[in-house]
Amino acid sequence: MKKNIYSVVIGFAIMIGAYSCKESQIDDLKLADSPSRGITGEGIVVGNVTIDNQFVRVPFKISLNGMAEEAFQVGLTLNNDTVTQLINNGTLTNTILMPSTGVEYPNVINVAYGTDNSEGIAIVRRSVLERNFGKKVAFALKLSAPGKGNKIAAGKSSILVIINTAEILKTTDIHYLTFQGGGTYNVVFGGNYIVGPEGVTIPLIVSLENAPSTAFNIKIKENVDTIATLVSKGTLPANAIHLAAKDYGIDTLVRFATGASSATVRLTIPWPVFDANIIANKKFAFAFSISDATNHVIHPTKGKVIVVVDPNVNLDNNSYIIGNGTGLTAKYYTNTQLDPDDGRAPFVTRVDETINFGGDGWPDNVKNSAGVSLSRDNYASRWKGEFLAPVRGTYTFYQTRWDDGSRLYVNGVALVNDYNTTWDKDFRKGTIVLERGKRYTIEAHHRENVGGQQAYLEIEVPNVLSKRVIPKQQLFPTP
Repeated sequence: MKKNIYSVVIGFAIMIGAYSCKESQIDDLKLADSPSRGITGEGIVVGNVTIDNQFVRVPFKISLNGMAEEAFQVGLTLNNDTVTQLINNGTLTNTILMPSTGVEYPNVINVAYGTDNSEGIAIVRRSVLERNFGKKVAFALKLSAPGKGNKIAAGKSSILVIINTAEILKTTDIHYLTFQGGGTYNVVFGGNYIVGPEGVTIPLIVSLENAPSTAFNIKIKENVDTIATLVSKGTLPANAIHLAAKDYGIDTLVRFATGASSATVRLTIPWPVFDANIIANKKFAFAFSISDATNHVIHPTKGKVIVVVDPNVNLDNNSYIIGNGTGLTAKYYTNTQLDPDDGRAPFVTRVDETINFGGDGWPDNVKNSAGVSLSRDNYASRWKGEFLAPVRGTYTFYQTRWDDGSRLYVNGVALVNDYNTTWDKDFRKGTIVLERGKRYTIEAHHRENVGGQQAYLEIEVPNVLSKRVIPKQQLFPTP
């Protein structure tokens, strides 16, 4: 296969000789008078081109029309104008100019005494060929300033090198850079992410196909408008949102170490950002692409990824979440110990910040619109609303400090039901598993017979939350 490729290249090298007769294309220098020698750029040395994981080495040859009587040097420079002209006039088709950074060549070729030829080696970066797979890549070297009185042969001053990438590479040879899980990458609870005290770190893996090479860098670009477009088309769910730049972090410059086949791009989202969207059940969506690589080739489709983060990832966050509640709706009924739902109108309806009452101050401070206080004995009360669970776990709700009868319902479950005339019973408690950040219905009943009165509604989550009265921030009144 290589022999065919290089023969094609030499064919173009010969072709440039034909074009060199025109003064507008390549300088036509006369042969030197003896004993000087005429120097010709012959082109690539057939069969000696080699390719490895990083470079293609292209040997090229110059010849003299006689033996060198003294050792001397011939200068070399890139002749990009010639290649550009041949591409523009249609002589070279499906061909691009080799970027100057993609090829290295010697500044001079040494010609030894008593020889009639010499070789040099141009080193082409393989990544340039891979990035232009399917096309031809061309460059030209111009001979100049030979020493010891020698001259460049007329019309032979340039060596044209054309490399047909499709003939020296296969698609499976290309070092593609891809996002693992390219396309849409869904991050769900219990998935591949790292939980920390500040938030979640989601590793996005960029892989390098084929054998690794020396160290190089890649850049990551975010395509913000893509998310809105995909939501409008129904490709992403309607509850998918793109976060503001201040609400997340992404590595924009990532380095592949020498010999590495992968590198990690870190997407970080703080817990408070999850908390701010937990009630609305929002998914976070991002569109990332590899935008630049100092080596190798970005895959045209797998070099992009859509990341969708499910809100349930927040279940791994069990730090205490503080709500903005104001308390529970309280209804008090005077001169009765009957069930508050017996149909009678309440003595007063108000919002109590907490259920944290004891002593003579309560219920004296419960007054109706006329300023009359609730009776100290023979009354009933009911608190109703929602409870925002500050942590995830098995909650124990306590009405153990409760004088007299008690009932408690959480999320429709009866945790306590002891509506009699006894007080401060240790068994007045119940357990239920609740998820952090969710609001649950809560309803508490109190019955006062005679004598003292108190009501303390407390919670505890073993190893997570110590026993305490439910604070107002976690309580929300009924509408």
